[in-house]
Amino acid sequence: MKRAAVVAIAAGAAALLVGGGAAVWWFASRSPGPDVVAGDFLAALAAGDGARAATFLEDPPEAAAADALEGAVGLLTDPAVVSIGAVEEGTTRADVAFDLDGAAQEASFGLVETEGGWRIAPDALGALTPTTTIGDALHVGGVLTPASATTSLFPAVYDVAAAPSGILAGSATVIVLPGSSQEVAVEASLSPDATASAQEQIDAYATACAAPASTVPENCGIRVPWAADLGALSSIAFRIDAMPVVAFSADARTFAATGGVLVATATGTTRDGAAQTVTYRADDWALRGTVAFTGDDMVLSVD
Repeated sequence: MKRAAVVAIAAGAAALLVGGGAAVWWFASRSPGPDVVAGDFLAALAAGDGARAATFLEDPPEAAAADALEGAVGLLTDPAVVSIGAVEEGTTRADVAFDLDGAAQEASFGLVETEGGWRIAPDALGALTPTTTIGDALHVGGVLTPASATTSLFPAVYDVAAAPSGILAGSATVIVLPGSSQEVAVEASLSPDATASAQEQIDAYATACAAPASTVPENCGIRVPWAADLGALSSIAFRIDAMPVVAFSADARTFAATGGVLVATATGTTRDGAAQTVTYRADDWALRGTVAFTGDDMVLSVD
């Protein structure tokens, strides 16, 4: 009798222990509430941790938004969740406060309850449409961004700079707040390094034009009057004595590389069939064409 009683008590104790373990697991596995999620989101913004901030969003933006936050020139300081609204059909709103660029800010954004827990609604981000006077892209927070396209960004202060960097100059600073939608225009101009970069491209192009050939190369600004002296051309060799020097037009849409000196040696046969070599010199060798600023590249196209 005593043994049976002991077994019964032990079984009961085991059942109680299992039940207690289940209760502990249920409490431990509960998802953080909207106030905690909102606070953690603000903390990630204040740390400039775009990758972590994106994990709290209901619909994470493109990776460029996280990268831009990490390149922001100003981050949230002293962030706080002021209040959380009543939950209605799995949604609520957070009223928050923080300092940004030396000014106190107040904002509000939504939260949505999902199967994975509470997530931040898209209105916690801001929308920016950058434009530029030259080129088709800009750097926003160091991230190459299409011009005239609306981009979602985390709240922060961003530099918006002309692209290609080092080729074009011009920038503006913009403050992005939750739920904001704004435009920023950058007045771009050629940087002091633009001409040197273009000259490198032209030097490489001119060198390729001056490679030994069997005919006069096209789109190289080269004219060799060999037909005045030869009946047939078998080969032509070039020597560059001076490279054409690049200059841009005022609107940076075209270029002219002028003042080049080129020596051409043509080999062939005369009309009488005799082998002959003739040398020609051009003191006005020039290359002209258009300029395009595409993404982070400057492209020169020779006419």
